[in-house]
Amino acid sequence: MKKVFPAYLAIAFVWFSAHFGGGFASGRQIVAFYLNHQWTSLFMPAVSMLIMAFTFYFSMLIAAKYEVYDYSSWSKKLYGGAAPIMAPVFELLFNTLLVLVTAVAFATGGATITKAFGTSYALNTVAIAAIIFTLTIFGADLVRKSATIVSLILIACIFLIYIPNIIHFYPDIIHNLAAIKSGEIVTGSPDTLLDSIWWAAKYGALQCCAIGAYIVHTKACPDKASIKKATIVGFLINTVIMYFTYFGILAFAGQGVLKEAVPALFVVMHGVGGTWMTGLITLCIVIGAVSTGVALVYGTTNRIVTFLGRRMTEDERTRKRGIHAVFSSAVLVVACWFVAQFGLIPLIGKGYGNIGWVSLLVLTVPVLFRGLGIWRFAEDVAETAPAK
Repeated sequence: MKKVFPAYLAIAFVWFSAHFGGGFASGRQIVAFYLNHQWTSLFMPAVSMLIMAFTFYFSMLIAAKYEVYDYSSWSKKLYGGAAPIMAPVFELLFNTLLVLVTAVAFATGGATITKAFGTSYALNTVAIAAIIFTLTIFGADLVRKSATIVSLILIACIFLIYIPNIIHFYPDIIHNLAAIKSGEIVTGSPDTLLDSIWWAAKYGALQCCAIGAYIVHTKACPDKASIKKATIVGFLINTVIMYFTYFGILAFAGQGVLKEAVPALFVVMHGVGGTWMTGLITLCIVIGAVSTGVALVYGTTNRIVTFLGRRMTEDERTRKRGIHAVFSSAVLVVACWFVAQFGLIPLIGKGYGNIGWVSLLVLTVPVLFRGLGIWRFAEDVAETAPAK
């Protein structure tokens, strides 16, 4: 894979595959964070991804500069003197997201497969758990390889689903955007620019919360130029795919798609392409759910492996890394699986809407302040920056 795709591209695909979860694939996130708000939400997917891009870039620079590739060590460099308080808060935030998103991956993927093939929900979730477990115990290289393959599949599916509908229903897209602007189509939210910006910021910060899943891959391209390339490519891929989904769903805004639980399914059932696209969107939802789970579980697996080997020699750490990875990933996957099985998702989900603004304060703002030089420590002056 390294010979086919440069490391920076593989890292950009890790970002995309983690972002493209079941909620994104279903179209529900695009509706909740953008289409349910003022017409100016048209510009907000780019704003969200710009917030994410700068956070991604500065976070990886910190990881490269101090050679900290697990999110616990990284957070101590981010917060400096405030680390004793802020680092545990960040870890709690990241792991809350890990449990919620991975549990939702089991639930969404399991329910989708059951609906498509009639198989047992419990059996489906066990199969998904096995896939996530397998892809997270063999190291960062396999995670990047799987993310690249998954991303290419998802991008192809999105093109096939939305491009024909955007082209065919272009007049409806223009009409519906004007109808939302005039109030003819009611979005059900405050009709203000500030509201659109706030939801865009929350979505961007929500995605930033998963930064612990990305910094581990800084080892693959620790120089500033490669990190910049990964950021630019990641921003472009994520933003373009978000807009395909945005406009594809907007085409049906006048037909009640904004109230659908799975807007993407409504698009394929009422749009161009025929019934075979139902299977395609099902594939997207399942793969998207699994890919997000893989990225987040590996981020925490790497942190636990580092913790378990903290007092070992380099040779001993290397020798036992595989065992530690299997143990760590197994514990995480089983815990998330039980959350999905015993109906705890609604309990955790009550706080899901708040993760965005909490992440904005706890993570996004500190990273941006550090990256822009607004918040500096003595070691920032003493240490040299990573090679350009």
